[in-house]
Amino acid sequence: MQTATADKRMTDEQLAVCAADGCCSSFEQLAVRFQVPLVQFLALRTGSREDAEDLAQDTLVRAYRNLHRYDNSWRFSTWLYTIARRLCINWQRRQRTRNLRCCRQEGACLEAVASTQPGPYRRVAERETRGQLWDTVARTLDEEKFTALWLHYAEDVPVAEIACVLGRSRVAVKTMMFRARKQLEPVLRGNGSEIPVPAAATPAGRRDVEHLLLGRRLIVESSGI
Repeated sequence: MQTATADKRMTDEQLAVCAADGCCSSFEQLAVRFQVPLVQFLALRTGSREDAEDLAQDTLVRAYRNLHRYDNSWRFSTWLYTIARRLCINWQRRQRTRNLRCCRQEGACLEAVASTQPGPYRRVAERETRGQLWDTVARTLDEEKFTALWLHYAEDVPVAEIACVLGRSRVAVKTMMFRARKQLEPVLRGNGSEIPVPAAATPAGRRDVEHLLLGRRLIVESSGI
C-alpha cells in the first residue's frame, strides 16, 4: 500500500487514481474537497443538515469502497455525484414509506397528506431567506431538473457528464435545462421571490451577490438552449 502524502495540486482524477492504488491520503484530500459541496447539494434535497451530512458521509464511504470501478476518463465529481444522487433518491423513498406508514397508523387521509403536506426540503427552504437562489430552485423544480442545474452552475459539470449522472442523453439534458430555466424565469424576475442585493460586503452578502448574478445568468440563458 502506498504511504506517500497526496499533493494538494493534484487534480481530483489524479487523486482518485492514487487512492485506488492504496494511497489513503489521496482519498482524504478528495473528502476534504467534496465534503461541503456534497452536504450543500444533499441538504436542499433532504431539508435536513444532519441527514445531508450522513448521506455525504455514506457517499464518500461508498466511493472509497468502489474506487476500483472509477473510470478516470470521466470527472471524479461526476462519478461522486452519481453516487450521492442515488443514495438521496433511496433515502427519499424510505422517508416517503415511513411517512405513509405513520399516516396509516394515525388514521390520516393519505390523499390529503400527499396534496397538502410539503416535502421535508421544502419545509426547511420556506423557513429560510427567500433570497437564497438554490432554495428557490429546489422549491420550483423537480429532482432531475434541480440536479441538472446544480451540477451545471454550482459544480461546473459539462452537459455530457450530467447526462451520465442522470442516465439520459445529452440532447435530453439540454432540453431539460432549457425547460428548467424557462420555468424559473418568472420566479427569478420577481414573482414573489426577488433576490435582493445586500448592502454589506459580508461573506453572507457576497454569497447573496453571487446568487443574484447566477439568477440573472439563468434568466439570460432561458432565451436559448
